[in-house]
Amino acid sequence: MEYSLIVAKQVIIMFILIGVGIVTCKKKIITVHATRYFSNFLLTIVTPCLLINAYIRPFNKEVSKGLLLAFGLSIIFHILATTLVKIFIKKRNDRLYCIERMGAVYSNCGFMAFPLLYAILKDNGIFYGTAFVTIFNLFLWSNGIAMLSDWKSLNIKKVIFNPGTIGTIVGLICYFSQIQLPQVAKESVSYLASLNTPLSMIITGVFLAQVNIKDTIKDIKIYKSITLRLVLFPILMLIIIKVMGVSVWFDSSRNVAIAVILCSACPAAASVILMSSKMNMDDSYGAEILAMSTMLSVITLPVITMLATYI
Repeated sequence: MEYSLIVAKQVIIMFILIGVGIVTCKKKIITVHATRYFSNFLLTIVTPCLLINAYIRPFNKEVSKGLLLAFGLSIIFHILATTLVKIFIKKRNDRLYCIERMGAVYSNCGFMAFPLLYAILKDNGIFYGTAFVTIFNLFLWSNGIAMLSDWKSLNIKKVIFNPGTIGTIVGLICYFSQIQLPQVAKESVSYLASLNTPLSMIITGVFLAQVNIKDTIKDIKIYKSITLRLVLFPILMLIIIKVMGVSVWFDSSRNVAIAVILCSACPAAASVILMSSKMNMDDSYGAEILAMSTMLSVITLPVITMLATYI
């Protein structure tokens, strides 16, 4: 219950930041066009800094075991989600099913999960969360691209050398080799990393400001995608972790399990909009999925977190 209350408080704070984004967009302080540049800055600069910052810490054997477990569980989740989504969301002629599938599989793990993980598990939570974000990026730039177009559009270079993966590689090198960055560099990375939550939530707010909420609520098609994203996939992951008995494998394994479940329970990723736009698809439909899943996560995230504490 304590974790649920912490998550509920953090979700409310994030919604206040989203509200700032909505208001600034309505008042034309920030435009949608400008937001796309901010999104690019967030993905290419802030996210790698966030990942590197999480790895700048003393080496700890127990925590390192937890990181490896987090990578393993994250791979299981994404294989599960990318497989099941084809069963639950069937192909249609309108091609919107591709965006629905993407919204169901890919969570807002980098932007929304990290402040929640820090609130519950402090630095270790973010440390384990980086594993989920790394696997997210690998799947997004491979399966995600294929989901919206086909495997011929796949760019192997982007799969391996996207900003999230590069940030993780640099961070892992720093962590396992215990290379000490100069103090000025460490503080600069830390300052940039701290932009993640406010900037990402304000950007989300600007996207949401473009959505007609009344019409979106009536759009029945999006609810299957949202139910998979917020309820079914995280609960299936919770059940798998419970059946495997992960929480008793070693001292930190329970915290790893909670971190992965929380990452898997976040609303649809902003990448659903960005990738849809990149592929010349209906990014406004992606915005609807993002909007509704984000609003409904106020209810689902605390509930999933409460269930996760019983694993």
